[in-house]
Amino acid sequence: MPDKINIVDITPFLKLIELRAPIPGFERFLGTYLFSGEQKAIVEVGPRSAISSLLAALEQLGVAASDIDYVILTHIHLDHASGIGTILKLMPRAKVIVHPRARPHLVEPSRLWQSSLATIGEIARQYGEVEPVPAGRIIEAADGVKIALGKGIVLEIYLTPGHAPHHLSIFERGSGVLLAGEAAGVCINGSLRPTTPPPFRMEDTLASLDRLIALAPQKICYAHFGCYDNPLPRMEQMRQKLLDWQGFIRTEAGRGKNPDEILLLLRKKDPGLNYLDTLSPGEYEREYALILNSVKGMYLAISPKSIP
Repeated sequence: MPDKINIVDITPFLKLIELRAPIPGFERFLGTYLFSGEQKAIVEVGPRSAISSLLAALEQLGVAASDIDYVILTHIHLDHASGIGTILKLMPRAKVIVHPRARPHLVEPSRLWQSSLATIGEIARQYGEVEPVPAGRIIEAADGVKIALGKGIVLEIYLTPGHAPHHLSIFERGSGVLLAGEAAGVCINGSLRPTTPPPFRMEDTLASLDRLIALAPQKICYAHFGCYDNPLPRMEQMRQKLLDWQGFIRTEAGRGKNPDEILLLLRKKDPGLNYLDTLSPGEYEREYALILNSVKGMYLAISPKSIP
């Protein structure tokens, strides 16, 4: 692992840290965000296997792990959060802010771990198993709650279920920066794609996306990966893409196609997926598996039966 971690300045008080997990094809995919006011907040800690890169980045920035006051998790899928119980041992004063539905799975993560193994298998093992988080260190986020970090930095937290039922997003109104997690999809090398794993609920996803659009942010930061201007057109594009994918998958499922077959057809139907042609073999394998899981989410929501 390279000694120097890639860190990008988003605003004078917000930085994007590129996490490095020892998994081929996962470069420029895992992001952590650091807010620095009078208090410091990290958004996402990433997988347990990438903790060393997060600690190296903090050291690079001259920030001690013990200086962190809050860790905010947009959701607790392993790529965002399997490192939380481990890294908290080095952050004695940090409180963990999560969606209320996420709390029990951090206190007792065995069910989260087993379901992750069942869903993503070997990748879960490569991310690393979640260690329990002490219940007293968890804050359940109320919708619209504000976290003041000092120096005029106020983080507004909104509950945005859809990608996961325990998803939340963060808006810093002063700078107009929205940290959307995966509520607005993902952006790989500038290309947008839905992220709709099972169990998927379109109504929740669209309602959350509409809430984020109504905030009128000036910049959007994705968990996967990076920050971009023109967030409103990007979110409107994602909204339409969700509807287009749903319609296409419904039609093809009605014709008896299974998710693998549907993805092959979708690959030809949606030019937005042409970014796959630019990826390394490892990145392609990662993206293809994740897109297939998104197709399965929509497929099962349309036709709630076992996948043939």
